[in-house]
Amino acid sequence: MCAVALAACSVDANLTVPASKIAADAEGALAEIGEADVDCGTGNVDLVDGEVVGCELTDPASGNVYDTTVTLSDVDGTNYHVDVKVADAPQG
Repeated sequence: MCAVALAACSVDANLTVPASKIAADAEGALAEIGEADVDCGTGNVDLVDGEVVGCELTDPASGNVYDTTVTLSDVDGTNYHVDVKVADAPQG
């Protein structure tokens, strides 16, 4: 006689949004300082507090590209807040 034990597995799946949505939200957050073109890639971003997304901001006036980080906070389902930090100097 053979006995087989099955282990119960649970999978926690975070909600995600496309990185392009995060980029659009970052552009909105930066609207008060002027027009900006933010690119956060093409993947999906997990909607969890503290998630940091690496992006690039292109200044349309000069063409300079700046490293930019977008941090998610106050995540509640598909609602969240973005904090955007742009590097002081353009990429070298």
